[in-house]
Amino acid sequence: MKLYKIIILILTTLSIYTAQFSNVIVDIDYSNISENEMFIFENFEDEISSYFKNNYFYDDPDELELTLDIHFVIESIYDRGGEKVISAQILFSNQKDQHHYSKSFDFSHNRGEALYKTEMFHPLTSLLNCYAYMQIAYELDTYEYLGGNKFFLKAQQIASDAKNSSYSRNWQSRLKKIRKQTEQHIYRELRYNFWVTIDALDSSPVKLEEAKKFINEFYANLIDYDEYYGYGKPLTQFLNAYSYEIVNIAKQLHFPQIIDYLLIYDEHNSIIYQKYYQD
Repeated sequence: MKLYKIIILILTTLSIYTAQFSNVIVDIDYSNISENEMFIFENFEDEISSYFKNNYFYDDPDELELTLDIHFVIESIYDRGGEKVISAQILFSNQKDQHHYSKSFDFSHNRGEALYKTEMFHPLTSLLNCYAYMQIAYELDTYEYLGGNKFFLKAQQIASDAKNSSYSRNWQSRLKKIRKQTEQHIYRELRYNFWVTIDALDSSPVKLEEAKKFINEFYANLIDYDEYYGYGKPLTQFLNAYSYEIVNIAKQLHFPQIIDYLLIYDEHNSIIYQKYYQD
């Protein structure tokens, strides 16, 4: 085998081994675009998917193997200074409790253009990086208390640089939103206590006292969140994703207080919470 083929094989193997996003689904809505403009987006979905699967976002040898569901809506294409500028909206999701919507942003793209990860600002890849770091930050929060701080800050830095660029549309509001999410310590602690409880119950042998400790803290987080923020996102997204798991935890730990509380707080999932008393 020639040397260059060996190098390519090694790089490909490393990129697969270290990829944090192992399951990437890309859906793009082109309904606002005319057929004459579609040529610009040749292989665009594959480029986006490959960008996340083949790039390294997390500087730790542990694999995260995250799911990333990306929904693009292409709004329009216009000419600016001799280049095609595309306006789009985008939603990033882990198909569970994380849903990050980005209202209209602008980027340039040419037919067949490959996407490369760089620290320099790029109107499309910088946005992709920003939300990749947000997904990683929330994931790391479940392993360690406020463990995602470093990646929240990475996302903030991208937004801060982008708002001063020639593609600054809505980046100021993104920066404000990311800072707000970073500072929502109650919600971030709530998620941490939930997952530590699950880990304790899944241990062999079961760490019963540890599970009881963290479910009590999770319960306290719910009350604190309600006091500070009321009923709304992002907690509602979390409860929609994990209401069944909460019922199972409450059963294992004989903890009806949390179910009684959620029956009132989260009426949308009340049928699920009632299963605690029905089985």
